[in-house]
Amino acid sequence: MYIQNLQPGLVDNLSYLTVLANKNGRLVCKVLDVEGRLAKTLVATINEGRQQLELNMGDLNTGRYVLNAFSGDIFIKSIRFDKQ
Repeated sequence: MYIQNLQPGLVDNLSYLTVLANKNGRLVCKVLDVEGRLAKTLVATINEGRQQLELNMGDLNTGRYVLNAFSGDIFIKSIRFDKQ
């Protein structure tokens, strides 16, 4: 599984994560604040192929965050973003 990008980089309420998968799987995204505290956990079932996931970030406070993506227990990618 490969995470292509997170759009937009400056998040308001909704953000979009582009995922490429060579097989069906489970994606877990942990959103951490700048102090490393868990702010949100997102879980999605991923189908084989390319897809765009809609992520609701409206409940996060304004600030900087890191989204860590995992396929099962395997770390895939870390993406930094700002919430306005």
